Amino acid sequence: MNDAFAHALKLLARRDYSVAKMRQVLNGRFGGSTEDVIQLLIQKHYLNDRRFAEAHVSRHKDRGQARLRQELLSREIPEDIVEGVLSACLWPSLRQTLKDTMDSWHLRAPLRPRDAARLFRTLARLGYEEDAIREEIEQLTHD
Repeated sequence: MNDAFAHALKLLARRDYSVAKMRQVLNGRFGGSTEDVIQLLIQKHYLNDRRFAEAHVSRHKDRGQARLRQELLSREIPEDIVEGVLSACLWPSLRQTLKDTMDSWHLRAPLRPRDAARLFRTLARLGYEEDAIREEIEQLTHD
């Protein structure tokens, strides 16, 4: 147990891990008898899924809410923690994101069909509703 605990502390000194990922790493190296180490790490607040999720969201906020939800769920973060962390963040409005993206791509209204399609795909990947994106882009293509 001491070796597994020391190894876990060494890993956690570099970055946060989710409980599931730490369990996977320790089980791969020390076998299946690491649950006591996991519980000790949680008890001492060295391992915390909420802290991991908050750090991940703050580092990758540009990916959009829907994509981050999928990433966190795929890392086996409990759904209630994922929803809590994502709802606590301030997300830019569709209109603001569209404006910022157009500015960064040096686009001006009226949009060409190719640029409109590219914007649509980008905003959809960020998790905005497709109907709302369509409405906003249609306003820009007819100006």
